[in-house]
Amino acid sequence: MTPAGVNARPILTPAGPGGSRVFSRSSLLWILYVPSFLLQVGVGMLIPVLPSFIEEMGVGVGLIGLGVSGVLIGTMVFDVPSGLLVGRFGHKQTMLVGTAALGLLALVTAFTSSFAIFMVLRLLAGTAMALWSISRMAYVSDTVPSAARGRTLATFGGVQRIGAFVGPVVGGIIGAQISLEAVFLAQAGMSAATVLMLIAFTKELGGDRADQLIRQGRSSVMRTLVDNRLGLARGGTAMVSLQLVRRGRELLLPLWGTHLGLEVDQIGYVIGAAAAVDMSMFAPVGYVMDKYGRKWMSIPSFLVLGAGMAMLPLTNEIWTFGAIAVFTGFGNGLSSGAMMTLGADLAPRQRASEFIGVWRLIGDIGGAAGPIIVGQIATIVTLGWSSIFIAGFGFLGATGVYVIVPETLGRDEEMGLSNPPEDPGTATTPVSSPGGGETTD
Repeated sequence: MTPAGVNARPILTPAGPGGSRVFSRSSLLWILYVPSFLLQVGVGMLIPVLPSFIEEMGVGVGLIGLGVSGVLIGTMVFDVPSGLLVGRFGHKQTMLVGTAALGLLALVTAFTSSFAIFMVLRLLAGTAMALWSISRMAYVSDTVPSAARGRTLATFGGVQRIGAFVGPVVGGIIGAQISLEAVFLAQAGMSAATVLMLIAFTKELGGDRADQLIRQGRSSVMRTLVDNRLGLARGGTAMVSLQLVRRGRELLLPLWGTHLGLEVDQIGYVIGAAAAVDMSMFAPVGYVMDKYGRKWMSIPSFLVLGAGMAMLPLTNEIWTFGAIAVFTGFGNGLSSGAMMTLGADLAPRQRASEFIGVWRLIGDIGGAAGPIIVGQIATIVTLGWSSIFIAGFGFLGATGVYVIVPETLGRDEEMGLSNPPEDPGTATTPVSSPGGGETTD
């Protein structure tokens, strides 16, 4: 990889009023939304089959939980280094490396029968996911103004949820009709398609803008921690809780479906139905977050997720199981893009990638803990008690958001970081170009 700004190319859009160059939210379609969809379909395909794939290695439910957490643990460990790499080498190069590595690791995992090797591969897949995730979030934080960030990231969350809807259904069908190994091969194919999309359409922050970001101190993680300790501590309360509940739910649903005696394709259909409801929420959620505030959607999301997890042990066949899964999908949809928006709001403009690396680390601690907690409690007590325990974190998170987490809508304007007003129907933000005009990233 070459450092950002060395061979970087500025991205230009048609001149706006007065000859200025503006950033349009529609320009994110091929740069961010479609690549994210392709990658999320590949990741989502593993959800209904991963517990069964691990179980075939001859391990118990405790190690199944650890195996599912492998990618989350790898992501958590590599979050902060990813922030440094994004600041050093730029968005495009880190996106490409992360995506290509994810596909290669999926290809190797398909032919793995040892749990120890599988665990190593999933940890490495987590580092690849960290590179992809941090680079795309830093891209949004660097280019999208606060007034449009809720809609942009809610749409981004919605795109991921559409992928999460398609992925489990496709993965369940492939796993049932072909083999569990074939699902990993399909994921490798989706990663390859994502790499081609990134090469074709994504350009790097370039010229004076890249140099400016480096000069402003993007290499200081410790300074980022010290300067933003209050925001990280308060906002991290929500991030840890929500990620713990989400990842716990992600493991609980297929495990509970297996507990009820459902086939892998039936589990895929149920998870897909939940994802369909989930993905339908992003447009109204983004509107509410940008108009009324970030908390208006986060608190109801925690409450619905908590209630759904508390009711999961009461289900005893596919229809009640499906109803609760869809209910929790609705709850998860209420937080579409919420934590990404909160993190982007809190991120300092000068060191966004480093801050987001730390922010993701905080969330991934909760995300990695969720499946492990589910597996260990199920081993010691029962799977039903695991669900009750996860529900408790949902209610705890709602309380934390209400009492501790700050409202960040309009924070940029309060700190003097406001962007020029948007054109009707578009989100715009100016970026300095090498020639002294304005370009876009």
